[in-house]
Amino acid sequence: MTFAIDRFTGQSGLTLRYALHSPENALGHVLILQGRGEFIERYNETARELAEHGLGCVTFDFRGQGGSTREVSESHMGYVGDVGHYVEDTHDVLRNLADHHDIRCDLLLTHSTGGLVGMHMLLEKPNLFGSAVMIAPFFGLGGPDWIALAAQFLSAGLCRYGFNKQFLPGQKLLSPLQPFADDNLLTSDRARYERNVTCLQDNPDLVVGGVSAGWLDACFRAQAELSRRVLPDNDFATATLPPITMVLSGNDQVVSNRATQELFGDHPSVTMVEIPEARHEILQESDHLRALFWQAFDQHLVNHHHNWALPRF
Repeated sequence: MTFAIDRFTGQSGLTLRYALHSPENALGHVLILQGRGEFIERYNETARELAEHGLGCVTFDFRGQGGSTREVSESHMGYVGDVGHYVEDTHDVLRNLADHHDIRCDLLLTHSTGGLVGMHMLLEKPNLFGSAVMIAPFFGLGGPDWIALAAQFLSAGLCRYGFNKQFLPGQKLLSPLQPFADDNLLTSDRARYERNVTCLQDNPDLVVGGVSAGWLDACFRAQAELSRRVLPDNDFATATLPPITMVLSGNDQVVSNRATQELFGDHPSVTMVEIPEARHEILQESDHLRALFWQAFDQHLVNHHHNWALPRF
């Protein structure tokens, strides 16, 4: 175990499970915002690699996943009522770090849904972090446009009639405990996939399965709000954002790279890097693909955090 794990009660009254890894004489700290259904233990390897850069890190389980409070009776259901609740959780964690650990995180590292959360936070408070690295940000649903449109209408309709805390059709039987398949959408690395399955088998309370209508509708609404805020007539091109490196998976079938490029491809604060062949979870990918991510991360440090660890080129 790499992280020191603890819990606290946020302003929402919910219990949040968080973890801190702070090597001696750390040059700074990174806040990791997880993707849907993730949990602290998935980032042990990442924490060790950040420590090789001289960096400490913090991550936490969003409400509704991992070891934080679940808001539905079906504990394996992925649910949140509004992406703004994830934002509230994140601010609670930042306050807890400052008040009880005297730690401020200067770099934001996000994966998937964490990128949607992080971008809303940066648009509200551009100086909250010195910079950000976003892996496969969830700014649009992967696959054909008609599938995303159908999912949007279905989830919104179910929520309208009070079924927000119900599984979407076909989602109830989905499980992260399924055996590794060569064509899975998340990673080509069998060993890392099976390591995560073993962790869940040992800690079944951490399991999150399929998504609810409420979770998907909340994400679609947050994506629509993001799109409204980045339209040209809102002068977004001149809006202040910290330096952001967005690392896209070339073989991502979970989130839409096209949506990310359309929204932020021309923004002066954003650098796009694509890792060919990588599937959605780059940090859980094979070594040669993960090495390309760390090269992009190192370059980000060189460009935007000169006083931090030297790159490992």
